[in-house]
Amino acid sequence: MQSGYKNTKFLIVLVFSIFFLFSGCRSTQRVSKEVRQTEKAEAKLQKEADKEYQEAVKRHNKMQSKQSKQIMKDMKRAGKKENKGKKRSFWDRLFKSKDCPTYD
Repeated sequence: MQSGYKNTKFLIVLVFSIFFLFSGCRSTQRVSKEVRQTEKAEAKLQKEADKEYQEAVKRHNKMQSKQSKQIMKDMKRAGKKENKGKKRSFWDRLFKSKDCPTYD
């Protein structure tokens, strides 16, 4: 008789723990319709602004002379070489925020 009581008690605890475990997730996801619409509109505006900026960069690069384009290309390569050793380690990038110095 005791084992049946323990199994019932275990099932009740299991059901309630599952209920409490999954019930908390839904409350954080509820967002009003207006908030979602404003976020969507902001994202759309940001996407359009990024697109316009990229088009402006392309127009600017297109207007440059061949010599200027070559200089920009060389400077980009040189910058990559100089900054190669300054990159933060994988561990730091993974577990520390950007504001933290690399070596404390």
